[in-house]
Amino acid sequence: MDSRREFLKNSAMVGAALSASGTANLANAQDSRVQLPTPRALQLMSFFGLKYPIFQAPSNGAGPDLTASVSSAGAMGILRGTRLTPEDARKAVTIVRARTQRVFAVNYILAFEPDSLPAVLEAGAPALHFSWGLPTKEMISVMRSAGAKFGVQVASAIGAQSALDLGADYLVCQGIEAGGHVQSSTALYELLPKVLERAQSTPVLAAGGIGHGRKIREALLAGASGAMLGTRFVANARESRAPRVQESPYQVHRERNDHVGMLSGRVAGRYASLAAQLDSGALGGGWLSAGWPTAGRR
Repeated sequence: MDSRREFLKNSAMVGAALSASGTANLANAQDSRVQLPTPRALQLMSFFGLKYPIFQAPSNGAGPDLTASVSSAGAMGILRGTRLTPEDARKAVTIVRARTQRVFAVNYILAFEPDSLPAVLEAGAPALHFSWGLPTKEMISVMRSAGAKFGVQVASAIGAQSALDLGADYLVCQGIEAGGHVQSSTALYELLPKVLERAQSTPVLAAGGIGHGRKIREALLAGASGAMLGTRFVANARESRAPRVQESPYQVHRERNDHVGMLSGRVAGRYASLAAQLDSGALGGGWLSAGWPTAGRR
């Protein structure tokens, strides 16, 4: 067990963000015009007490070992919370807190009810991360009462504004290049300037197609406060539920994407036509401003 945690601690951060780029220390990397980390990245790092402006994307493979290892290495580990029972979620948070003193977050896909949210807050989760929807005002009140921060993954400028209006502490701007259950329909660097314009001083992380230091550097120089990486961490996660991805992520890349696409259809199908109408302005933003209500609540 110790060797497993040591593997994750050493390989997750080094492999994911630093060594692959040839820029092993982001703090020392320089552009002819910009010193890295940028002021926006430093703001994010200071806000969460991070060593690196990097978030691990949530996934089914993001259990306590991976989350604690990423956080201990100085980035933001994000624990899966979606569809966990309150008991399992409480246990997972307790394990992470026992293994790291650094900040981590718990993720909820809001296409599903976040039934375990009260349990993770009671267990001491310091931050919450949301995608495929917006937390309700009641949820935010409970989070703030517990002293927790929260962020929201967004896929449009309207979505960014809605999250900001709720007081989100950070945003994740997801491009269509992302893996898993892709919320976005817009290329990352087409969407990022629009989200940054809305966000102003609120930190914005870039997500989608970022797997090594060169891509992190590109995101920072484009104005992002940090980068969110998913597949690169899954490839290092020995606790992953997808061992073939861990052993040979590139060999099975196409097959895995086809499979994930089918799974994503089950989660996202109910939203697809509404999202298209929202993007066209046909819904006037009402669905999004209402918090992306699920079927039966619209």
